[in-house]
Amino acid sequence: MRGNFFVGVAIGAGAVLFGPSLWKSGRPAIKGAVRAGIEGYGVARIKAAQFAEEVEDLVAEVAHEMQEAVAEAAPTVEKAVKPKKKGDG
Repeated sequence: MRGNFFVGVAIGAGAVLFGPSLWKSGRPAIKGAVRAGIEGYGVARIKAAQFAEEVEDLVAEVAHEMQEAVAEAAPTVEKAVKPKKKGDG
């Protein structure tokens, strides 16, 4: 347990002494990573919007086809369920 304490103190002291110089040298890499993350987020938003539009188009197309099928079947259904008159048969 005592050894961990001294390791922690050493890491803290090293961070205080060398942190600013490490931050300055690592800053371009960090900026590049943040830039890549922001660009990736933008691309993902565009792809998600395109996917949502494709799904909406597909749903609208299927709904239209279903409405057409119901409209085409309606006359046939009416003939099938239309009650016969006494003299018809």
